[in-house]
Amino acid sequence: MASDISGLYIFGFILLLFAGVAAYAYLNNRRITDKRKQMIKAFKASPKIAKDAPVLVQGPAAAPDLLLPTTGEHVAFYSMFVLSKESAITDTHTSTGIRINGIPLGTGGTRIDSVEGFSFFETSGDFTIASGGTFYFVRPSGVLAYFKTGADLASGFVGGQFKKTGLPEGFFQDAMSFTVAQQALKMLCGFDAPLVTERSKRFSGSWNKKTTTQRTSFSVVTATSRIDSRVHHFVSGFNLPQGVLDLIAKRGIELPEKEEILVIETFIPLNREVFVFGTFDGDRSIVFSDTPVRLSVSYEDPEGE
Repeated sequence: MASDISGLYIFGFILLLFAGVAAYAYLNNRRITDKRKQMIKAFKASPKIAKDAPVLVQGPAAAPDLLLPTTGEHVAFYSMFVLSKESAITDTHTSTGIRINGIPLGTGGTRIDSVEGFSFFETSGDFTIASGGTFYFVRPSGVLAYFKTGADLASGFVGGQFKKTGLPEGFFQDAMSFTVAQQALKMLCGFDAPLVTERSKRFSGSWNKKTTTQRTSFSVVTATSRIDSRVHHFVSGFNLPQGVLDLIAKRGIELPEKEEILVIETFIPLNREVFVFGTFDGDRSIVFSDTPVRLSVSYEDPEGE
């Protein structure tokens, strides 16, 4: 008999992804903090820039000159999470067969009927920092790629099942990227924006056909990080910025009138002074490495964090 996996839809799936990413991070994070501080202190004592060695650079985030989608501010880097305040997923579970002493015999299957709402992650990508007359490329993309490895371990177990039941591929990929980015930004810039969820379920149907609609409301009070961070609340058709509307449209999402949307962002204003600690690749780039060096960005000296 096929098992009913409807309880995993959207939230159970995201929890699995989060657990996979978090476990991957934990196994690779032990004793990292103290070791990083020792390496920063050692670099300051002997500031030699060499290929595949730790490097600490301080200077203004010089490029690119981007417009922040929410406010139009000039920034060198941004990352943002965009999601519907309300979401719902409806699935129908059908079964055929008989019961003997209360035990079901036969076959059963679940099919997703509709998905309402969305969540996705968007980032401007790599940026440059000017220090001592030299421009260095800072590569946050490497941190995202690192954590995606952890997510792939989890999604490999459930991705095929969700595809068979009708979950849109784009929805699946957006949910995975959303979860990956939460952990990646925590490492890169200490980003934290806890989401509060309220859930409800509604059931209908007959003895062999059950329809379940699960609704969830999201809220977030504050966002913190070692660089600028904040939370926005928008309503489509009223005050949704064109930049955010363009990101939504790029994914083929059609917004209902008066849809409430949350945007949580972290960013570096253009020419803002930052500290970057990572690994020098020998060709003007500061990159992530799967060592205690990692890659981090902050407004304060990381040795004192």
